[in-house]
Amino acid sequence: MVQAKGAFNPRRFRQPYANPYRKPDAMPDVHLYLPPKMREDAENGAINIINLIGKAVATVGYGLKFNDDTVQDRKRARPGKDLHLFHMQDPTGPHVLNLRRAYTYPFWQIETTNNRWDFDIANAKFKAAAIDMTLARPFFKRWRSRILGDDLRSRDGFVFMPLQGRLREYRSFQTMSPQAMIEATLEAEPNREIRATLHPGETYDDADFAMLETFSARYSRFKAVVGDARMLVRHCDYVVTQNSSVALTGFFAKKPAVLFAGIDFHHIAGSVARAGVTKAFAHTAVQAPFVAYMYWFFKTHMINGGAPDAEAQILARMRAHGWPV
Repeated sequence: MVQAKGAFNPRRFRQPYANPYRKPDAMPDVHLYLPPKMREDAENGAINIINLIGKAVATVGYGLKFNDDTVQDRKRARPGKDLHLFHMQDPTGPHVLNLRRAYTYPFWQIETTNNRWDFDIANAKFKAAAIDMTLARPFFKRWRSRILGDDLRSRDGFVFMPLQGRLREYRSFQTMSPQAMIEATLEAEPNREIRATLHPGETYDDADFAMLETFSARYSRFKAVVGDARMLVRHCDYVVTQNSSVALTGFFAKKPAVLFAGIDFHHIAGSVARAGVTKAFAHTAVQAPFVAYMYWFFKTHMINGGAPDAEAQILARMRAHGWPV
């Protein structure tokens, strides 16, 4: 197979010229655990962030080795000279980190957990006054156009509620179940129509659909709809969700959000966990510093796989979590 010029070849980093000061058989590895299709693409040099990780760790004397993403393989990740990077899986011990896409390409996160609500940024303090707006404004405008397009945005008098999974179940990172969230929203927002959508990647059973139909029958303002999330974000008044990334997308449309669950982009949202239902909904009337926040969130905390210094960003995140790179 002919490989594109500049594409990452994992075998290259096992050759002597990758590190002239260390014999190939003495080189430690970064073990990367990937599901089958992603592993195949990575081995063919088709995943940019993996290419960059390979190049970055090679500069500090590490090879890159691909592993199957199975429970058994991940259990074999042991402390030692080798390092281990899981994809969207909880690390199992020292020298194991998690790689996860930061909502939109080419942004990524490297963390010590797979729980977004426990990521470093979730506990960081956002200070809008510290942001250089001459940098933030063009960043915000450019990424808003890429993610939402340049269509007009408006507030058409409805609340957008992107539902996720397990509608009748309360989980530990939530303040209440999605079903209870619907009830709480109908009570806290007595005037606006609520348009709820189902997640295309989730599975729903008959009891879920019956529950939604019951709400629609009891409340004329509640509607389960099928529609383009970007369109709904562009024209809603605000977003209510557990922790759907749609709320983060809504920040690019300068739409407030009420969050009923933990997540890493909670800082400028109305947070039920932090403030309770009443205050969280009252927060939707506050003009949040959307431009400064999105710059702070993506530019200063995420790995940008499209940036000239992406390899340095990768190594910096690894070092921040204690890796000897």
